[in-house]
Amino acid sequence: MLATALLVLTLTGAAFAGTTTGSGTAAGAQLVNVSIFEGKLKVSALTLPAGKVTLVVVNKGTKTHGLAIMGTGLSPKRTPTLAVGRTARLTLTLQAGSYHIWDPVRSSMSHAKMLTVKAAKISSSGSSGSTSGGSGSSGGTGGSGGTGGTGGGMDDGMEGMEH
Repeated sequence: MLATALLVLTLTGAAFAGTTTGSGTAAGAQLVNVSIFEGKLKVSALTLPAGKVTLVVVNKGTKTHGLAIMGTGLSPKRTPTLAVGRTARLTLTLQAGSYHIWDPVRSSMSHAKMLTVKAAKISSSGSSGSTSGGSGSSGGTGGSGGTGGTGGGMDDGMEGMEH
């Protein structure tokens, strides 16, 4: 009997992996507040940078609700069913792409909100690797920098020829 209870607890825990109901937030995670009402979700941010995100989900309705998310490279994840006034936290790592969020308890994906996750910006401190042109082909002094804005280079068919 104890083994059966332990198995049920283990399986329940696996079903809600990544879900927390405490007040803690994963270090470095962006917080996104989600309020659930009957037939409506209110989300604090619909566009996010890629990375770790904690969805703080509050049931502000008059019935039980929950939150589910799925999208680019993410199998469906969800909070437990929330009683009126209850809060749950769902921490995920999201990659650039689109994600559906919806209430799987009272709604369907046809009522989902879309989250857009943008790739993290990579900052560059130097000017090497610029694609804005440069000094043109060797010996040039300015100009558009070759073909396609890729910097000075040789046209196809000009390889091996003296310039």
